[in-house]
Amino acid sequence: MKLLQKLDPRTKIVLVLVISTLSILMNEVLWLAGLLAAAYLMLFLGGMKPGEVFPRLKRFLFLFVALLVIQSIFSPSGAPLITVGEIHLVTTGGVLKGIAVILRMLIIVTSAMMLLTSSPMELVLALIRFGVPYEIAFMVLMAIRFLPVLGEEVRDALTAIQLRGVKIKEIPLGQKIKVYTYIFMPVTASALLKAKKTAIAMEARAFRAFPRRSYLDELHLRGRDYAVMALALAAGLGCCSAYFLVR
Repeated sequence: MKLLQKLDPRTKIVLVLVISTLSILMNEVLWLAGLLAAAYLMLFLGGMKPGEVFPRLKRFLFLFVALLVIQSIFSPSGAPLITVGEIHLVTTGGVLKGIAVILRMLIIVTSAMMLLTSSPMELVLALIRFGVPYEIAFMVLMAIRFLPVLGEEVRDALTAIQLRGVKIKEIPLGQKIKVYTYIFMPVTASALLKAKKTAIAMEARAFRAFPRRSYLDELHLRGRDYAVMALALAAGLGCCSAYFLVR
């Protein structure tokens, strides 16, 4: 069994919170790169292969490039790299800030992948054991369940349009936006209908009838969970202290 799958979901949530918090507090590229390497190492030691990690990050490639360009333009500092007239479009400081933003997002996405080794119901139970009201935890579960459904409906709508002879990748940008506008309304209407049916089913099963409820499965923290959480908190405090001392 993979190492991450042996851990309690609460332990994974603590790991993700520690890594994400460090990525927000740190601004230096080298520190963020080291934190990203540590997050990757934890995934690989936990049994997740590179082939399972990198394909998930490809969908964010355009966003990363856009962030790099935006940070370079709107946060100019250092030596200019690309200049138009008297305006410095790209500077060394702007590029470094853009790289820092990209690394920060990679760290958050990579650390969140640790939660994929637990089922959605286990994550909901973990949130409830942390003191989160079960109504909010149930909303998280519904969001996790609904997002793949919405994605599938969008893909089905795009496939239906392509079967009618519309080549979305080849049409101009203005027409492409119009096509996506036509898709947005039926997908939204379908999502609202499914949400309504889900709400009726919840009411029929007396959702929120009692302030507390029981669950079929229970979570149990073991010795390794306490050890991993203590090590993660200690490492997080140590890295944070070292970062601010060095600065």
